[in-house]
Amino acid sequence: FPVSLAEREGLVYVLNAGGNGSMQGFHLTPETCELTPIEQDPIELDQGNVTPSDPAFFPASPAQIGFTPEGNIVVTIKVNGGGQNFPSGEGSLNVYSINPENGTTTNEFLTQTNVTGTAGSSVPFSFDFDDKGNLLLVEAFGASGGEPGQPNAGAVSVYSDIDVAPMDVTADNTNQTTSCWIVYNPKNSCVYTTNNGGSSISALSWKDDGLELIDAVAATLNNPLDMALSHDYKYLYALASGHTTDGGQPQIHVYETDCDCSLVEVQNITDGLPTEVERSRAGLNGVVGLALW
Repeated sequence: FPVSLAEREGLVYVLNAGGNGSMQGFHLTPETCELTPIEQDPIELDQGNVTPSDPAFFPASPAQIGFTPEGNIVVTIKVNGGGQNFPSGEGSLNVYSINPENGTTTNEFLTQTNVTGTAGSSVPFSFDFDDKGNLLLVEAFGASGGEPGQPNAGAVSVYSDIDVAPMDVTADNTNQTTSCWIVYNPKNSCVYTTNNGGSSISALSWKDDGLELIDAVAATLNNPLDMALSHDYKYLYALASGHTTDGGQPQIHVYETDCDCSLVEVQNITDGLPTEVERSRAGLNGVVGLALW
């Protein structure tokens, strides 16, 4: 079950859920878009050899894969050892050093940093990097006073030195439920999270003087998922599933970003996005991700 992928200078890594979880590397040929597996076996992630239903697939599956500014691989693990340890377990940031000659890596080159959150347990989900190479991590449940499965326990943490010795330098709460996706806007130094359970987007400011929650509910939308910024950083695009209140109609909400981290909705797109009923009739799953090019 592929759940995330990342590309850097023709090297592609795919993150897979199901079983123990794994990741696999490929070389990309730009002219033909052909993917050729690199000369190594898939790397297993020790997620407990689970199926989509036993234990719960969401906490058992890894969340996101990406490249660090130095060209290494980072993977977020929601719960170490898999969903059988949810909700009492803790997740981790897994950084794999990449061989620059052939793009390979192994578990021998893994640096694992446990993510406990301010509550002592956490569910790390997605991440982004700021313009100084710090990693900004959103935790679905990680806030002080919250536990996995509890409402309003989302949090954002900032890690420095991610390629060498990751260090948690600061954190703040979103005060929203299941904060899952995050983007950093270098134009206004603002951080945005989609909060699936809260049907909202939170806005935080991240500058030299620290991380600060600006608005727990900077925008409301139905069960939001992924986000992406326009190339000029002026607009934020957010994908909402429409699962609970919009008749199963997915929507792409377009927001103009401001210097104070506020969001002003300027467009709502439904064209080309079939409803849940239409997808079910066609044997299709729901919307998941969003990308701009």
